[in-house]
Parts: sequence; C-alpha cells; structure tokens
Amino acid sequence: MQNLQLLTMKNNILRPHKVLENTRNGCQAIKLTETPYSGIIISYGAVSFDEDGDHIKLKFDYEVHDDAGIEYDKQELEQYLGDFLQELIVWGIHNNDLTYTGGVDENRTSDPIELDSK
Repeated sequence: MQNLQLLTMKNNILRPHKVLENTRNGCQAIKLTETPYSGIIISYGAVSFDEDGDHIKLKFDYEVHDDAGIEYDKQELEQYLGDFLQELIVWGIHNNDLTYTGGVDENRTSDPIELDSK
C-alpha cells in the first residue's frame, strides 16, 4: 500500500486519461495518456486516509495491467498515481460524482439503515 501526503488539487482539472471498462465484469481501469506514462493501464484498489499530526496521508493499492512497454521508475510512477488519485477524489467531491464501493465503515456503531445524525 502506497503512503503519500495528501495535497490540494489546483484548478479542479484532471490530468489526461481514459476510463476503460471490462464489458464482461464491469470493472474499470485507467489508461494514462500523459507523457511519460502514456499508454500505461492501471487500476486502483483499496484507498484509505491516515491522520499523522496535522497531516492526512493517502494510502492506496494499485495494479499495472499493461505497461505499454514503457520503462519507468516505480517510485516516480507511484507519486504520479498518488497525485492523480487525489485529483480524482477532489474532482469527484467537487462535482458530486464520487462512488464508494466495498469495505466496511469501522466507525459505524448503529443500524446500517438508520442515519448517523438524528
């Protein structure tokens, strides 16, 4: 799981990419279209946030499905993917277009159908 400091997205603009969907299972992947990673196809796995004093750290898993024959430095790619994931999250929140799937809300102690705030 990668651990990167959460930054703020500027200008609400996402870096160039294409979303690919597997028609058999509905899973999505992302094809990067920006140099130097143009053509690499990845997907994100588990994403979490950890507080560290005054900072929040973004942790995430990812998989490279196709490296398009591109040689890259793993740490630099992970930094790029972390920055891109932050942009996707901020863009999704800003545009009310963010979907959570899977996992369990560990902080929830009440009935899953009831609202947390009453």
